[in-house]
Amino acid sequence: MELKIKLLKWSAGLPVVMLEKKTAEKIGVHAKDRVFIKTLSKPSKEISTIIDIVEGLIKENDIAVSSELKKRLSLRVGQKVNVRIAQAPKSLISIKKKLNNKNLSEKEINEIIQDVVNNSLSESEIALFISAMYQQGTTMKETIYLIKAILKSGNQLKLKSKFVFDKHSIGGIPGNRTTPIVVSICAEAGLILPKTSSRAITSAAGTADVIETIANVEFSTNQVKNILKKTNACLIWGGSLGIVPADSKIIQIEKILKIDPPAQLLASIISKKLAMNTQHILIDIPYGKGAKVSRKEALNLERKFKYLGKYFKKEIKCVLTDGRQPIGNGIGPMLELIDVLKVLNLDKEAPKDLEKKSLFLSGKLLEMAKKAKKGEGFALARKILYSKKALERFEKIIKAQKGNFKKLQLAKFKKIIKTNSSGKIKEISNKEISSLARVAGCPVDKSSGLYLHFHVGEKVKKKEKILTIYSNSKSRINEAIKFYNEKRPIKIK
Repeated sequence: MELKIKLLKWSAGLPVVMLEKKTAEKIGVHAKDRVFIKTLSKPSKEISTIIDIVEGLIKENDIAVSSELKKRLSLRVGQKVNVRIAQAPKSLISIKKKLNNKNLSEKEINEIIQDVVNNSLSESEIALFISAMYQQGTTMKETIYLIKAILKSGNQLKLKSKFVFDKHSIGGIPGNRTTPIVVSICAEAGLILPKTSSRAITSAAGTADVIETIANVEFSTNQVKNILKKTNACLIWGGSLGIVPADSKIIQIEKILKIDPPAQLLASIISKKLAMNTQHILIDIPYGKGAKVSRKEALNLERKFKYLGKYFKKEIKCVLTDGRQPIGNGIGPMLELIDVLKVLNLDKEAPKDLEKKSLFLSGKLLEMAKKAKKGEGFALARKILYSKKALERFEKIIKAQKGNFKKLQLAKFKKIIKTNSSGKIKEISNKEISSLARVAGCPVDKSSGLYLHFHVGEKVKKKEKILTIYSNSKSRINEAIKFYNEKRPIKIK
C-alpha cells in the first residue's frame, strides 16, 4: 500500500512509525506489529519498523516517521513509500535454537546480525539473543562468526600505517579512566591511536561520556583522519563513524538488561579494532571480587583474546589488573575528567592509583611499539608524563575535537557522607558504587557523580569525609543518600 510521508519532529530513539487507525485496518496491522517501508525512487531503500496506531494526529493514508527513520531512508515530507506487513524474521528460529543450547552456523549468525541492523528484530527479540548467549555461552567458532558479522554491518577506517595501536579495558571498574592519559602519553611518543569508545553500559561513565564533557566525540571518517594527522590520536564515540552499528544496537539492549555476555564482549572489542584497522592491541582485564570476572575467568578471557589475535593476524597482549575497587577518586563523566586532568597536570591531589595504572599500561604499549626495551616502558611513560608533554598532547587532541576546558562545572547540589566510626576501609563495592552514581544522575547528567575520599586499606577517623555525592536534582540526592544507607557500599572495620 502506498502512503505519504509526514514528519512530526519526533525522536523515538529507534526507527518507528505512526499510522492512522483506518489506514492500519486497511493494511491489517495492530499496534506493535512490524511493517516494511520501501522507498519508490531508485535505488530503493527498505527497512522493517514497529508501528503505533493513533487517531486525529495524522490523516488517513499518511505515515508519520520518527527522525531516526527519516535519516535512515533520507525521507522528505509528502514523499510516497510502499508499506507492507513484515513477516516474522527467519533469524528468530536461530535465536530459539541458541536458547536450546545448540550451536549456530555462520549463516545463522549473519542473518541475526543483518536483522539487527535492518531493524527486523524488536528490542525484546534482540534481548532474547543476548540472553541466549549469556545463558548458554558460545563456541570460539560462533564468536568468530559474530565478530565477522558485526564487522560487515558497518564502515571501516582505512589507515595506511601499520603503526596503529589501541588500549581497551573490558570495563566494570568505576573510575579507571586511564584511556585519555595512556592515549596522550603514547601519542606523544609517536604511536597512532584512533581510540573509539562506547558510552556507559552498566557503569557511571564510558570514555566517550567523559571526553564529551569538554569536546565533540562524533566525527566522520574523513574528520577522524584529519584529527589523526594533527595529533596522532583521537578520543571519540565509535557509533558516530557508522562502524559496527549492530554492536551499538546490541549494547543499547545490554544497558537495559545490565548484562554483557562474554561472546558479545569479545566480539564488540575485536570488531571495533578490526574496523579501525588497529594492528597492535593491549587489553586490560580487571579481575577480583566486584569486578566483571574472577582471576580464573580473566585467564580464560586472555586465552580467547590471544586466540582471536592469531586468527585475525593482530598483535594482542593482555594484562590482568586488580579490579577489587574503584580506580581514581571521581566517579561520573566530569569527576573522572577532573581526575585525568589532575594526573596530566601533576597536581598534588592527583589520584596516585590512576597515575600508576596509566603509566603501567602506557609502558606496555611503548614496549609493544619497540619505543622502549622490555621492562623500561614504565620509566619512559613516566618521563613523558612528568615533562608535561602528555598534557600538551591531550590539549591538542581536545582542540582538534573542537573542545575547550571552560565547560567544567560540577552539579549544583552535593551531599557529604561522613564516617560513623574510626577504622580501616575494608571494601568498596564496585557494583554498588556504580549504581549509586547512576542514582545521582550518571551518565546522562555529566556533572553528577561521586568523589571518593579514601580507598581500601586506608585508615579513617570518626566524622571524617568519606564520600561526596553530586547531583543537579535534590530528589536524586535524597534517593542517593537513601541508596547509600541501605547498601553501605563502603565498609569500614
